Amino acid sequence: MKKQGGFTLIELVLVIGLLAISVGVTNDILISLIRSNNKTQIIGEIEQQSNFVSLKIEKELRNARVASVPADGDSGTTLNFETRDGDQIEYNVDVDSGVVYRVGGVGGPSLELTNNAIPGGVKVACGSPNCFSVTGSSPQIVSIKMIFSQAQSTPVSAFAGTINIDSTVVIRNTY
Repeated sequence: MKKQGGFTLIELVLVIGLLAISVGVTNDILISLIRSNNKTQIIGEIEQQSNFVSLKIEKELRNARVASVPADGDSGTTLNFETRDGDQIEYNVDVDSGVVYRVGGVGGPSLELTNNAIPGGVKVACGSPNCFSVTGSSPQIVSIKMIFSQAQSTPVSAFAGTINIDSTVVIRNTY
């Protein structure tokens, strides 16, 4: 009599068990990679927008003539200055929406410098105590304190990130 070829029940159970273990391990690795990628994208977006805003403000301030922070009770969220060409520039942090605006030139448009759209948006808040403050007169020194964070109202704790901008700029034309 010829012996029939095939698999025993024990062999089938072992193969199914090994497949289940390998699929489980692969699934955990893939989920970890996706989470890591999402966290990197969120932190990258926060860094990109914070660097853009701080560098733009600093560059324009270095060549300004005179800067001021209006004392109208807005907690230092507005910075006004005049460029060498005589243009009036205003930076404003809208603390309600978390957006930084730039209004420039005579009747110039209001530009959003940050994006708070979800997903990937950034919310801006003022550092302690104000976003902007001006001290001295010769030279004038402008302090910038802003906190950039994820715009999502309830961020996943693993993806939350903040960047603090604490910068001081000396206005060259006030020496």
